[in-house]
Amino acid sequence: MTGFTTGLKSSLYTLIGAAVLFAVWKFAAFLIGAEILLPAPERVAAALFDLVTASDFRRAVGATVIRGISGFSLSAVLGLFVGVVCGLSPVVLRIFRPLLAVIRSTPVMSVIILALIWFSTDSVPVFVSFLTAFPIITGNVIEGVGRTDSRLLEMARVFQVSPRDILIRIHLPSLFPYFLAGMRTALGITWKVVVAAEVLSQPDQAVGTGLQIARMQLETADVFAWTAVAVLLSFVTEFLFEHLTSRASWLNPDKQSMRQVRRDA
Repeated sequence: MTGFTTGLKSSLYTLIGAAVLFAVWKFAAFLIGAEILLPAPERVAAALFDLVTASDFRRAVGATVIRGISGFSLSAVLGLFVGVVCGLSPVVLRIFRPLLAVIRSTPVMSVIILALIWFSTDSVPVFVSFLTAFPIITGNVIEGVGRTDSRLLEMARVFQVSPRDILIRIHLPSLFPYFLAGMRTALGITWKVVVAAEVLSQPDQAVGTGLQIARMQLETADVFAWTAVAVLLSFVTEFLFEHLTSRASWLNPDKQSMRQVRRDA
């Protein structure tokens, strides 16, 4: 009962906060009195309805989703591989560390402009999302490997456990929470950089292309509507990610790992 009451209060506070936000928005739009600068909430809602019911809306959102998931998946796979190798090999880590630092420090706009020179318009968002997420995931995996319980490693050496089993039974469970945390952070950034890359590259079907067209036509309400679509896309994917990964939270190093090492020996 206490949990239900707490959840009800939390929902109530959220509704109050949203109501206050919309009231301030409505009042500001009334004071400005220029839709081109700040349209009213109901005008944005109407634009969003027209946008969602348009024939090419699903194709635009679907294309953006495919680009974002492609870049994110590629960064997750390569980030896990490179992170494990760097975490296990100090020599490889010294080689990759400057590269990761450069990628992490490079402005997103610079990456987008270079991608526009190197790739086709459809490939630019994929490349930019990959290059943005890759150092985040890789860095977290490296940290996860470094946080492996030294007691488990020592026990594995005593029982002469094979390197393959040490990797699978000890290192992977240890780095898994860090890997998930890196993917969670990278996923939140992915949609921002994908849409930004689409705004500049303007592929045929894309959320970013819709934003750019609305800007060029001075349809501020449509800009707000496309922005709402991008925000909703981020919320939905993060919710699905949390739901899918919540069941994998048991993959943590504990006494079960020690018993597994003994059995493998």
